[in-house]
Amino acid sequence: MPAKKKSFPGSKKKAIQKNKIAPPANLTKAVSPSQLPLPEPRLEEESIEFNPREKYMTLGEHLEELRWVLIKSIITVFAIMIGSLFFGSEIHTIFVKPYKNVLGSDATFFQIKLMAPVFIYLKTSFMVSILFGFPFVFYFLWNFISPALDPTTDKYGKFIILFSTLLFWGGVLVCWFTVFENLLEIFLVIFRPPDVDMKLPIDEYYDIFFNIHLVFGASFQLPIVLILLGRLGILKSSFLINRWREATIIISVFSAFFSPGPDVFSMMMLFIPLMILFFASLVIMVISEKKDKEI
Repeated sequence: MPAKKKSFPGSKKKAIQKNKIAPPANLTKAVSPSQLPLPEPRLEEESIEFNPREKYMTLGEHLEELRWVLIKSIITVFAIMIGSLFFGSEIHTIFVKPYKNVLGSDATFFQIKLMAPVFIYLKTSFMVSILFGFPFVFYFLWNFISPALDPTTDKYGKFIILFSTLLFWGGVLVCWFTVFENLLEIFLVIFRPPDVDMKLPIDEYYDIFFNIHLVFGASFQLPIVLILLGRLGILKSSFLINRWREATIIISVFSAFFSPGPDVFSMMMLFIPLMILFFASLVIMVISEKKDKEI
């Protein structure tokens, strides 16, 4: 008889373990710590600063707010225009005072066109509304833009609007007190031929009046232009300091071309304030650049 094979107690267990199905490798493989997904960084609440000036709006909401800004601007200019129309006679009396100071209190104008007086009142009220209303218009527009800017830029912007308004009215006052009356005296008295009764058409007088005062007011915006170019990095104070002689020539040519009269006095009344404003702008630019370097 054939001999029976002896079975050992652990042999059955080994056979059963061989017949078992091995589990998938991805379940048995240990995952190293480097392969684990990193948690997303969480922003701490303290690092998020809430800015109450910021406004998160859709495009339609922005257009709606811009529409209201334009409506407020138009209403402001229109209200000033209506008020100046109501006081049209008083404003006319003030505006013709230089003319009467030169030719006497009994000096009069003459009228060429039929509708000239009506257009004079409309033009006068419109110019007064523009001159007095545009600072408010700029302020409304700046309030529309400022929520997208940081508080420092907002503060500088409002200061520039105020400074620009003061400079403009400074130029208008310089023209009113020193230039315009002397211009009238030169052309209506000094250069007057004998046996000629000098009278101006009313519409021509107001055209000269507004054009000259606007030139002086706009010329006094020179510091605003230079300081803004300096802040934008387009123009440096060192360049202007090295080229101050060329700048003096440019300002003198500008003054000679835009001065109201052919005399040297009218030119100097525009040239001297512009040179003072030019060097004052240089000082402000140098101080601003030093502060930027310290930061």
